[in-house]
Amino acid sequence: MFKSILSRLFWTYAAILALVFASVAVSVGIFTDRFVTNQHRQNVRDVSQTIEYWTAVSEIEDDGARTKVMYMNLLKKWADYLHSDIIITNAEGRITANTGSVAVVPDDLVNAVISGEEVREVSTLNGAYRSKVVAMGIPVHYQGGVVGAMIFTTPVERLRKTTTELFSMLVLSSLLAVLIAGVLVYWQSRRISKPIGEINKAARNIASGKYDKRVVVTSKDEIGQLASSFNFMADSVETLERTRSDFISDVSHELRTPMTSISGFAQGILDGTIPKEKQDEYLKIILDESKRLTKMVNDMLEMSKMSSSSYKLDVTAFDLNELTRLCIISLGSRIDEKNLEINVDFDRDILKVLADRDAIQRVIINLLDNAVKFSYPNTTVTIKTRRERNRAIFSVGNFGDGIDSGDLSSIFTRFYKTDKSRRTEKSGAGLGLSFVKNILTLHKQNVWVESIDAKEGSSAKYTTFTFTLETE
Repeated sequence: MFKSILSRLFWTYAAILALVFASVAVSVGIFTDRFVTNQHRQNVRDVSQTIEYWTAVSEIEDDGARTKVMYMNLLKKWADYLHSDIIITNAEGRITANTGSVAVVPDDLVNAVISGEEVREVSTLNGAYRSKVVAMGIPVHYQGGVVGAMIFTTPVERLRKTTTELFSMLVLSSLLAVLIAGVLVYWQSRRISKPIGEINKAARNIASGKYDKRVVVTSKDEIGQLASSFNFMADSVETLERTRSDFISDVSHELRTPMTSISGFAQGILDGTIPKEKQDEYLKIILDESKRLTKMVNDMLEMSKMSSSSYKLDVTAFDLNELTRLCIISLGSRIDEKNLEINVDFDRDILKVLADRDAIQRVIINLLDNAVKFSYPNTTVTIKTRRERNRAIFSVGNFGDGIDSGDLSSIFTRFYKTDKSRRTEKSGAGLGLSFVKNILTLHKQNVWVESIDAKEGSSAKYTTFTFTLETE
């Protein structure tokens, strides 16, 4: 019964509503009963003052027949007004006037009233009435003494009629309100529980591998925000799963080639397929492929470390121009092999930036290495740095096969290779530019590439990689 949120909410709200209306009904019933009782008592007291005067007139001062008739008519009118019987007794308890059929009034009641007390009791007057009445006795005063008693008897059912009618109306209105409230509560509970159920269903689908499932957001409240957050999480999980799948596929592809080469050449050497005079050449290939595998594994570990939320940059202030000079010197032998000319263009001698020096050094070396690797021999590599407002801008350009326009948007993707850019060099694993992108993203900076025709009629392209850094 209480296993679902819908049933819990519905029955909780229903219980609260029932308690509220029950409390209101009891409170109103008690209040109304007291009000009716007090109002009846006050009405009797007000009427008794008039009757007291005429009782003294008719019984003591003027006992004529006409006065008696007028007196009895007055009693009947007041009795009708109060919906009560009015009994008048003398000091000895004998009934002298009566609007009802009571023949005898209990002595204890009369004696209590004759003693000067106002008496109120609920009884049948020793069986004078079939059902209980509220008997209210008030003394008749005359010239400073008590000469008789006025007994007002009102059926209990009559007094409670107003309370009963009001209570019945309250119960009916409460039942109607509870019914309407129950419908509203069910509707509202359904609105709360249905999205949660859909989120639960979508979560199960995602857990089973169906990453395309989403929750329809129909409100802007906390449930709607939860649904939006779930959809955002689902998007992230789907992207992560796609990235993981692509990563595994790319790693498998990248590792297959060098491992196949290593195992094939090693087997050829062992079984004598490769002659001894060529074994050194193939052993060198095996060594190169092993180094390539080692570098690839280290790069993947480093990239995984960068993707961790615990990875922190060691941001310091350093001279970007000086770091660039050191990186150029470290690639001196590679530059000389292709007889490349390095054109350095700094718009100022010192350009202070705020960044992780080791990480930016890796970025610069990677970009310079690619520029050297993919440059045509005997061409120029241009390196520029400049400052624009609070940003330092670094760029390196080279002449080579370039990058097709369709590949520009994917060039920073992990393991991505273009046929033309890798035509002469196939030793890379496609991780370098992904490192560059990750490092600059961690610095909250941008990196982009442009590849344009060098000149009309030439197949060469001029490719420029550019990134920004925050200045000191």
